[in-house]
Amino acid sequence: DRGAPLWKEKRDRWVSICDDCHSPRFARENLQAMDESVKDASLKYRETFKVAEDLLIDGVLDPMPKDLCPDWSGQHIWSLKIGAYHDGEAYGGKTGESGEFRMSNCTDVERLCFESVGYFQTYIYKGMAHGSWNDATYSDGSFGMDRWLVNVKQNASRARRLAALEKKVGISWQPEQFWKTGEWLDQLTGPYIVKNHPGKTIFDLCPDPGWLDTHHAPAEEV
Repeated sequence: DRGAPLWKEKRDRWVSICDDCHSPRFARENLQAMDESVKDASLKYRETFKVAEDLLIDGVLDPMPKDLCPDWSGQHIWSLKIGAYHDGEAYGGKTGESGEFRMSNCTDVERLCFESVGYFQTYIYKGMAHGSWNDATYSDGSFGMDRWLVNVKQNASRARRLAALEKKVGISWQPEQFWKTGEWLDQLTGPYIVKNHPGKTIFDLCPDPGWLDTHHAPAEEV
């Protein structure tokens, strides 16, 4: 809770719902515990993300965004790029553009980052909000984020060792073609847009502002 008036008002209403059975202090302390859990999870994800981001910037990810089948929008933007915060050639895309989360056909570290913030951090928040401590800790939440943080670090360590060995012996690795094309991949919207509407993205073809969400709005509007 950052103290924003909007959230304070909602929080006060939430406490008032609980006071049929609990004291206001008990309710507020539980909400504070939820806050601290989410803050801790956010720090954990930031560390997980930073390991993946460093691999991208150093060109060690295999494959890099440019070596993948285009995402569903028809672009080659890093899936974890958030336009308001990440700009530069390594991320792909234009200034202010965001990547599209990929459920498949991406590096393992990207998938682990997605699951960490999309699934496990959500379990932490919902578990704490509903008093389901097991969901927030042992079952899916915090322990899941722990596992994926370890896996991302281990993947990064292996990738950097392999890159160092390749450089030492003079190997110039070319990503496998199965990242770019395949029976299933070729059926997706990204390849269709690239093939049939060169230079366009799905946002050009479906420009209705009501259809787009703030994820794709210019950074100053987010």
